[in-house]
Amino acid sequence: MWRRSLGVSYAIPASPIRWGTVWFVIIQRPRSGTLNRNDYFETGLDLLAEGGIPAQTIANLCERLGITKGSFYHHFKSLGDFRQQLLAFWEAGQETALGATSIEASAEWVTPANHPINAAVRAWAQSDESAAAAQGRVDALRLKVVSKELRAVGLAADRARALANLGLAILIGAQQAGAGWDRKTRRGLVEEYERAVGAAVAEAQSAKPVKPAARKKA
Repeated sequence: MWRRSLGVSYAIPASPIRWGTVWFVIIQRPRSGTLNRNDYFETGLDLLAEGGIPAQTIANLCERLGITKGSFYHHFKSLGDFRQQLLAFWEAGQETALGATSIEASAEWVTPANHPINAAVRAWAQSDESAAAAQGRVDALRLKVVSKELRAVGLAADRARALANLGLAILIGAQQAGAGWDRKTRRGLVEEYERAVGAAVAEAQSAKPVKPAARKKA
């Protein structure tokens, strides 16, 4: 498969990860008719996105889910226990999306809903060691995935790492900007990032020595 960037054609794998969308992964899980632990976690993330940690209370969870506190304590020992498991749930979701065979299929980063939850977790990480550790592991995995893919198309390790860090910076900026960046603005940033990656890939590939064609025996 070939793409063009900055007027230069360059080769990329047949099933490429879109460099702009790899950062903005989100997993959508359909809810069943019967409440389970995942429903608690998804509601907890919704509350976190809406009002931060102060909004994430047992009372709010029970009201949102239409259950009693007894039902909550049937699943969790305490609010602290719930929050620890919630972080594990969020982290596992990010890992699953980043490890998907087709990240492009599971990531629609221009959807505003992708940002409040992850932005809220990042804000939580500023004041909680467990949240900070989970956020750090997810960011490290993001960098690892993108760096590996960039190296696979010919970039040197340092260049791949620099572009991966640039992508992470764009992600964090988009999360913090929230609704302040409209769809057009965010898409424009993704396109600029993809142009930068395309130019780097084209430069790396053009710098590779061309092997002379083997001579046919007479």
